[in-house]
Amino acid sequence: MNAIDLKLDEIYRGKATMIKDNKYFSTQQYVEPFIDRVDKMCQGNFIIKAQPANQISLTPQGDVNMEDIVFNRVWVQGILPGEYAYENHQQSINMLYALDTRKPLVKIFKNTLNMACLNMCVFNPEHINIQEIVPATAVDYNFVDYVMKLVDDTKVRLEELAKLSLDPDDLKEKMGYWIDKCIKTKYTSNFGTIKLPETLPIEVYKSVVLDEKSTYFAKNGLVDGFTLYNAFTDLITNDKGKDIVNKFEKILLINNLLKDND
Repeated sequence: MNAIDLKLDEIYRGKATMIKDNKYFSTQQYVEPFIDRVDKMCQGNFIIKAQPANQISLTPQGDVNMEDIVFNRVWVQGILPGEYAYENHQQSINMLYALDTRKPLVKIFKNTLNMACLNMCVFNPEHINIQEIVPATAVDYNFVDYVMKLVDDTKVRLEELAKLSLDPDDLKEKMGYWIDKCIKTKYTSNFGTIKLPETLPIEVYKSVVLDEKSTYFAKNGLVDGFTLYNAFTDLITNDKGKDIVNKFEKILLINNLLKDND
């Protein structure tokens, strides 16, 4: 089952669970300490996605029974207020955990959202912390305070991208490079390896050059770097909940993809 959009009171119904003889807390026990730490900044403005365990119970009407549910993967995005915003972009502080991965983990990270489409912007690898979830042990949330103090250069990076201009011939020339980078480039940590799909540049080319109905279609034959970046990040951000765990790392790889060949 893919991740679904939920409200805070709904994910708090997620029950404690046991996986491979290890006992894990309820959703509220993992999420509430994060909410308590950031709510003064976010003022109740949260976007929440959660993926229920594969086996779920249904109501007589066929809906997911929220009174008897376990969430194996939960992603809470806290939207930061106006002083962190610029040109329809807002920063967010995130807490994401997954219990059913090879190593159960929690990620705390900061990113920026394009509020027109909620595409994620990620440029700094220092803006994420990954911890292993130890059964029946509290998560360390101190990285929240640390990452909020780091310099954020997203605005500068987006402005640099906007200055780039490419025509269809430029895109054709770069296609092979991008595909090669998707095949060879990885994000590696103690929790595994993350790659971009090899088909990603092809899908971006379709949306920018071929699909006239696409939001990112180059109507005058030229596409700027900002639009191109969003064509890439859209495919990762808005994947209908297929992968909520690795978005930060994938979008960081997109930045490296475009940065290396601008």
